[in-house]
Amino acid sequence: MDYEGQRLAEILFQWIICSFGAVGWVIGYINQDFYQTFYVWLVAVVISVIICVPDWPFFNRHPVKWLESVPDRRQVK
Repeated sequence: MDYEGQRLAEILFQWIICSFGAVGWVIGYINQDFYQTFYVWLVAVVISVIICVPDWPFFNRHPVKWLESVPDRRQVK
């Protein structure tokens, strides 16, 4: 996962958790049941883990270009 992929995963995680949390809160408030709020939030956690934890190909769109390695100075004489 590259740096832009990490940023995308964090944004997706936050949006999923916040949106499901808001919907769950409304459902729980209407039904006067905290367990429904918790279950909706738990579904959000499961969905966000499935989307954000594995290294899906869309998280690797901007590969990091590393520098060449520096030769060891102890061996050069």
